Amino acid sequence: MTEFGTDVPLLRFRDLVHVVLATAGLTILFIVAGMLLYSVMVTFGFTGTSVLTLPALFALEALSIVGGIWFGLLRRRRLTWQDIGWQPAPPAWLFAAGFGAVGFYLVLIAGQALIAQVTGDAGFGERPETVAMFPPSALSFVGSLAFGAIAVPIAEEFLFRGLLFRWIRDRWGAWPGTFLSALVFAAIHPPAAGAAPLIFLIGLALAWLYEKTGSLKPGMVLHGANNAIGITVIYLTIWTTT
Repeated sequence: MTEFGTDVPLLRFRDLVHVVLATAGLTILFIVAGMLLYSVMVTFGFTGTSVLTLPALFALEALSIVGGIWFGLLRRRRLTWQDIGWQPAPPAWLFAAGFGAVGFYLVLIAGQALIAQVTGDAGFGERPETVAMFPPSALSFVGSLAFGAIAVPIAEEFLFRGLLFRWIRDRWGAWPGTFLSALVFAAIHPPAAGAAPLIFLIGLALAWLYEKTGSLKPGMVLHGANNAIGITVIYLTIWTTT
């Protein structure tokens, strides 16, 4: 197994509980603050829906997770981000992770095309309910990329691999940690994020990258590239069908 640093204290179950509670508390706080802000905007004459609705949800998730880790673990136990995976990684692994995301989507598209050929269903692509969640504006596209393909992947890698995978791995080994963290990763994502089996496979790859390199950065690149491609495909679908 890759050594993550013997001088770093082992994560405890209560550390995970504290992080989850802090993340949930911050999520509620941000939602209430957003509702109050929207009420003030309505009071001053705002009548439309914000084009940054979905990017704002991405930002809320990232801020809640990062804040939850900071208050629930790092600040309380005097640890650093380096202690939970923010370590240097060889550039070759970063490039391989990015190209891996592209290859994954090429295989996925080829598989969809094959299924369409066999079943005779010529139409395939993003589900309408998923597309409907993204406001059709260039500003929303940029915001979705900034938060959904950069901020969220960084935050989720710290949570699911830096904490959850690490905690399971240190007790029962790399393979149980890889499988269980990927299972939770898939279960926690809503259906609109994609098919659970595909998210599970991505979770396996992300945990494997952390195990091989001792750094979360290759996984962040893979995760971010995957989200960026998915968001771009969704907006291309929106802009070519409206």
